[in-house]
Amino acid sequence: MTKKILILGANGQIAKLVVNMLANTDTQLKLTSLHAKPAQHIAKLDAANEADLVTALKNIDIVYANVGAEGRQKNVANALVNAMHTAGVSRLIWIATIGIYNELPPQQADLWRNILGTPENENSYIGDQAVAAQRITASQLDYTIIRPNELTDDNKMQQLNVQTDPHEEIIGGPITRTSVAEFVTQLINNPDQYIAESVAISSTH
Repeated sequence: MTKKILILGANGQIAKLVVNMLANTDTQLKLTSLHAKPAQHIAKLDAANEADLVTALKNIDIVYANVGAEGRQKNVANALVNAMHTAGVSRLIWIATIGIYNELPPQQADLWRNILGTPENENSYIGDQAVAAQRITASQLDYTIIRPNELTDDNKMQQLNVQTDPHEEIIGGPITRTSVAEFVTQLINNPDQYIAESVAISSTH
């Protein structure tokens, strides 16, 4: 049976890789972004607009949200949770980042705090991500939050450390966008995995 997937943030690098990986699978994709690209079949959708989301969610089975670093994570998460409840769609795959639970190793934590802020400051990048994740985990959705380690552009698959305890210190190193996309693709193809979990993924070095 064909699965219908709504992708939010389809212009993103990881999302584009996921689309390619799903090309020969039993999925039907609805690609959306804040910035439309008709030539790439990407429709305009403001993922912070609850009413537009409800319309976009018609007949959708899975939402894959990769809304990126626009500083709008908490607004999108709130609108999306409400819209999914209204539309009766339950399965959500949400890309966040490591660091939203203060789970980084000390040296990495110090570096990231200076650049990306802290979970306690919701106006920082990490804080915005943290509030969004809290909204999702407090919902009634069948969510999976994916927290990739620092991202690289090497076009290769890696062996991954997968950690499902949000407060366990991160083990492993930077991860390629290709590896993240492969993890997302596997999850879309096997949507019963990692339900109601926040999953950190890193390379095994």
